[in-house]
Amino acid sequence: MSHARARQAIEIKLMTWTSARPIRVANFEEGFKPQPGETYLRAYLLPAGTTCRYLGGEAYEYTGVYQVSIICPAGQALATAEALVDELSALFRVDSELIRNGFEGMITEPVDQGPTITESATYTIPASFTYRGIADQSPAGA
Repeated sequence: MSHARARQAIEIKLMTWTSARPIRVANFEEGFKPQPGETYLRAYLLPAGTTCRYLGGEAYEYTGVYQVSIICPAGQALATAEALVDELSALFRVDSELIRNGFEGMITEPVDQGPTITESATYTIPASFTYRGIADQSPAGA
């Protein structure tokens, strides 16, 4: 499934970026417990429809949204999260390539900041972008 390959291509880029910063990504596949006062990221793939525009069904087109939620402790300056949104915008620029195991795609819409979601101990700022790509459906492209 190429939504998985799109996610992997995005997450490789995201993990490389975070490894050079003092910020962690909460991964639902692993246990994660935030430290007191820690700012961290939580990322999600929101797949959209899959289409086939090619005769013989040789390649499928995959589109979706990838969201990176920035979770900050309550009381932390909003500028911290906004700076991270700016950095994500630079990392996931429109037309940047996403390539992984037979999936060839790109970012199709810029990073867009969503509304701030407040809770008692934290606030969250979602940032998301769209991707589109094709994947060969032959056994060699799988």
